[in-house]
Amino acid sequence: MLHGNRVPVLSLALASGAVDAFTFLALGQVFTSNMTGNLVLLGVSAGHGRLADAVGSVVALIAFTCGLGAAFRFLGRLTGWSARIRVAVGVELALLAGLAVAWALTQGPGSAPAQGLGSALSESSQSVSQDPGSMVADEVRLVMIAAAAVAMGVQSAVTHRLHTFVGSTTFITGALTSSLFRHLTPGTGEPHLAGLIAVLLAVVCGAAAATICVWALPAAAPLIALAGVTTTLVSSAFVRPPRASPP
Repeated sequence: MLHGNRVPVLSLALASGAVDAFTFLALGQVFTSNMTGNLVLLGVSAGHGRLADAVGSVVALIAFTCGLGAAFRFLGRLTGWSARIRVAVGVELALLAGLAVAWALTQGPGSAPAQGLGSALSESSQSVSQDPGSMVADEVRLVMIAAAAVAMGVQSAVTHRLHTFVGSTTFITGALTSSLFRHLTPGTGEPHLAGLIAVLLAVVCGAAAATICVWALPAAAPLIALAGVTTTLVSSAFVRPPRASPP
C-alpha cells in the first residue's frame, strides 16, 4: 500500500471482515461484502428449491451494486484522499452507525440472538428466514442487510479510487490473484506481498472480533466495523500525498 495508505486501508479491510461475519451470523447467513459468496448462497437455495431463502442475498447484491454505482458517480475520476473520498467514507460510516443503532434497538432485555447461532450454522438446510437473531423482524433484517451492503459498495469504490494495490478491500480474491501474478511474472509490477498478507490478516481479525462479539456481547457486534471505518477516516488526515516524480 503506497504513500502512507497502510492504516486506512487495513482498517477498511478489518471493517469488511467484521461486516461479513456480523451479517452472516446475525442477519440470516448473508454476506454484504463478499458478493461471490452471495451468488453461491443463491445457487444453493435454488438447488434446494427454496428461492425464498435467498431474499437476503438478493437484497445484498442489489444494495451493494447501488452503493458501488452511486459512489463511483460521486467520486468521478478523483484519486487519492480528496475531500470527496472522505465524504464517501463518511457516508459509509453513517450507514454503519445506523446499522449499529438499529441492531442495538432489537436487543431488548432478555434477547439473546446468539443462542440460536450454533444450530443455525450446523443445520445448513435451515431456512434463512428463520433468522439466528430471532428477535429481528424480517423487514428490519432486510433493511439492515441493505444498509450494510450499500456501505460495503461505497467502500469498494473508495479503495478502487485510492489506487492501492489491493484494489478493493471487499474483493480479496482479486488482490490475491494480482499479487501472485506480479510475484511470479517479473516486470509486471510490485507484488506487495507483505501488504497483501497484512490485508488478509486484517479481514480475518475483523471477522474474528465480530464473531466473538456476536456470541459474547451481541448488541456491540456492529461496533467492530464502525471502529474500523472511523479509524480510516481519522488516519486518512495524516496520509501524505505521493512524491512528485523528478523532471
